[in-house]
Amino acid sequence: MKNRTIKRNMVLLVLAVLFTLFICGSASAADSSTTGGNGTGSDLNQSLQNSTNSALQLSSQNNSHVVDPIIGVKVGYEYSSDSINPEITVKDSKGAKINVTKTYDMAFKGYRLSFDYDGAVNGTKFNVTVSAPGYTTQSQMIGVFLNSANATDTNLYGSATFNMNATAAYKLGREVTKKADQLLNFSKADKVLVITTAGLAYLNGTTTEDCLEGILNGSGGKISYGQGNLLTFQSTRTDPLDFCFVVMNGNSLTAAFFKNGSLAPAYKGTFSAINQTLWEKTIVPTLGDEAFGYVSLANAWKEGLSTDILRQAAYHGHVCLGTISGQAMISLLLKYYPPGVYGDDGELEATSYRAVSVPGNSDDDAFIYSLDLTSGKRSWVGYETSDSGAADNMVGFIRWCASTNTGTLIIMAFDEDKVVQAYKNKTGLIAYSGIASELKFNAWLINKLENDPDSLVDILYVFNITAEVHNNLTGGVDSKNVVCDALGLDMDYILGLGLTNLVDQKNATNYTTGNLTEDQIKQIGIDAANKAIELFAADGITLEKDDPNLTVFTSAGYVRVNEQVMDMVFDGIYDVLGSRLSRATLLSQHNARFNPLFFQFTLVQNGTYISKTLTYDPETGNFTVKNESSCIIDQVLPYDPPYDVLMAWLWHNHVCGGSTTGYLITDYVYDNFPISEDEQYSYVSTNDICRDDILSYLLGVSAGSGTYYNQRMESAGSEVGIISIYDSKTKTRRVAILNLTSPKFSGGNSYENYINLYKVLQKYDDWNSPECLAELATIPNLISGPSITRTVDTWVTEEEWQAIISGGNGSLNALEYIKSLPVRTQADLISLLNQNQNGTHNQNGTQNNNGTAVVEAPDGVQGNSQGISSSGTGSATGSVGDSGPTVSAATQTEVTTSDEGTPSAGGNAYEVSKAAPNSEESDLNYALIALGAVLCGGLLVVGFFKGSILGFLRK
Repeated sequence: MKNRTIKRNMVLLVLAVLFTLFICGSASAADSSTTGGNGTGSDLNQSLQNSTNSALQLSSQNNSHVVDPIIGVKVGYEYSSDSINPEITVKDSKGAKINVTKTYDMAFKGYRLSFDYDGAVNGTKFNVTVSAPGYTTQSQMIGVFLNSANATDTNLYGSATFNMNATAAYKLGREVTKKADQLLNFSKADKVLVITTAGLAYLNGTTTEDCLEGILNGSGGKISYGQGNLLTFQSTRTDPLDFCFVVMNGNSLTAAFFKNGSLAPAYKGTFSAINQTLWEKTIVPTLGDEAFGYVSLANAWKEGLSTDILRQAAYHGHVCLGTISGQAMISLLLKYYPPGVYGDDGELEATSYRAVSVPGNSDDDAFIYSLDLTSGKRSWVGYETSDSGAADNMVGFIRWCASTNTGTLIIMAFDEDKVVQAYKNKTGLIAYSGIASELKFNAWLINKLENDPDSLVDILYVFNITAEVHNNLTGGVDSKNVVCDALGLDMDYILGLGLTNLVDQKNATNYTTGNLTEDQIKQIGIDAANKAIELFAADGITLEKDDPNLTVFTSAGYVRVNEQVMDMVFDGIYDVLGSRLSRATLLSQHNARFNPLFFQFTLVQNGTYISKTLTYDPETGNFTVKNESSCIIDQVLPYDPPYDVLMAWLWHNHVCGGSTTGYLITDYVYDNFPISEDEQYSYVSTNDICRDDILSYLLGVSAGSGTYYNQRMESAGSEVGIISIYDSKTKTRRVAILNLTSPKFSGGNSYENYINLYKVLQKYDDWNSPECLAELATIPNLISGPSITRTVDTWVTEEEWQAIISGGNGSLNALEYIKSLPVRTQADLISLLNQNQNGTHNQNGTQNNNGTAVVEAPDGVQGNSQGISSSGTGSATGSVGDSGPTVSAATQTEVTTSDEGTPSAGGNAYEVSKAAPNSEESDLNYALIALGAVLCGGLLVVGFFKGSILGFLRK
């Protein structure tokens, strides 16, 4: 230890001496400071200097020349292949933002910033900030100085070079793509696909859209949103950052899978020639719980499944009979019972259809996704109603006519046994005899979906219904108010009404199928972008490429035009404007697939937004233009919402007051109910307003996976939902009723108020910590913060859980039923389960006198920010947001397989390790890195102070 300390001290001493000598040398080698330039301009391009001098002489003769600061900025990127127009802002020493004119000069290879500033003198400093997608924002104080070589030049000049460093997430995306390309050779492949958890999953406490940006920029054009070959799982904050790259050569699929941020592949091998041994011994243990998701999505992509359905399957988690059958239900619904006009009052939550179903089968996610029937818009209600004769392969669609106050209830189902038997009769194969057989079955289903969807789904009943029936099934025709407890898909009630089944009276609607090529679809995006440039130019506004203040909203990605997917418009818009999802500047708004294709271009300028909307006419190929919004999510853009809440608002398809508390509940759940890899969230909405779309999307729960239920209870009040955490390792389940009191504000813009609150609360696991309370006190307009408490927090048996998701027990609804249960700890439940296994059925537990476990919250924020409350007894502790080890290439080994998928010799596992913090290597590496940084920085200083940059700007 002593020798190591001596060596370290010697290295640091040498470093200090070198640093001192270098600084002295730098000071004598240049006559400029790091805050600006005062160069002579001796190396200025002569022709530019002559033209500049002529202009100065002319302005001097006219006595019209004024003193203007001009700052030159050169921007370099860590990845030299990146060509990004950066955002550059200038502020004065007091922090006031200055309007600047930014132009790029090809000869200078940098940006020229010119602006007016009263009072600027020789040496005045300005704060210049440069930002770019995928890179860490940088700022420098830059001084401006007179041109000492030209007394007639009264302008002030400064310059700086910004060498931009990639964010950790962007670097991970670039490096994992580079590694995958080395392994799979993208350039030789017919097609490339990537499936990832990046986006909503967190790295270092923040969302990971930069990973997606890195993948796109690093793929050499092989991967893009327009091609539809970047699929993201519906992730949670705590999910690992996994990446699966797949190349297709003919009918062969080869994959490289990277686990939890590692740059060493955990698996490299076949995804198409999978036998059962490879599946069970290698792929499942290596890829984990999502193994079938990766493999089924890749094979469906190979079979040509439409990219919009691929995205829906990625949202759900995999491709299966339920996924395809749900899409077949949509085909039949649109064919036989096409959408009407729902309402005429402009209600945001209005949809052409509503649905009631039983969660737990993949079909639910299909129609909720592709028809925009989300629960937060009160378009879907569902819980366990199998006791009434319903099943999880059934759904009831309601097509409602507001003008007549009547509707049609269409009940469909897919019969798994019937479909499997039809497959066997046609092919002679058994559907579920192993992974290979299931993938073949999926391929057959995809073909059936495209060519014969009627064969996959049965329309069982068609009834004309009144408002009373609608109310009883859904909780209310009026989506804003619950008038009764929703029955859901209660077949006993429905069939007991004695209505006439009109199923035999259906008539088919014929749709025109378009024949646009991918290039023609891309051209629609190009034309829309150019039209937007023209519209803004008419208002005197020039749109810049890669402008982070310009956001394009579109229904593309969800809607079809003449049954054609419109994905390629994404690439057209990107080519012209640089807008895309990973930059949060090209946002696909959730829509039903039969809705029109629109583009809304919104520019945030001086804290307000300006929007232009174009709606595509497929008959003429022209656009209908209006100078206003169609997608009102633009109202939150001036306040820089977090990426994840913005994505959730897109899922909800608009912003509104009702949705704003959804993010607060999400944050509370992550902080107070952190989950491990063996645990999973489930959620039951109880009074169902817009916030349920936000929290269900961000918690990664869904009806199709059987983890989200929507009951709509008239008596719910402030008891907004039931959170459940299931531990698959111990087979135990925790349940809590969440009670919400919303924050109060004294005025201002409500969206700005909430976004300011989100940004503070997101930083803290404990909302009542002194640090959090102190920061909350600084939020403008906040009178009292949100209070989230737990009416009950207990552990339940699976029998009790089934009663909860069935709507309660006997006369008790789900909320009252939970309150009637004993209050248990996890240890109590495990003991109870053990007793039951031994034949003892005595349920031990404790409860208060009225059978309700009341969890009191501590005092909230005092003074200006009262009522913040997030704690309760029995809550688990832990940190959220660390989604894995730091990316490192150190001591990594691979599990690599041949093309046939057999493990290669020598590879057992992968690991990411770090050098020991006290090792000699660590100390020496640190010193060498620091020395390298000083040398590089010094060289930059010397080069920076040469007069070429400043001289060039004097024109």
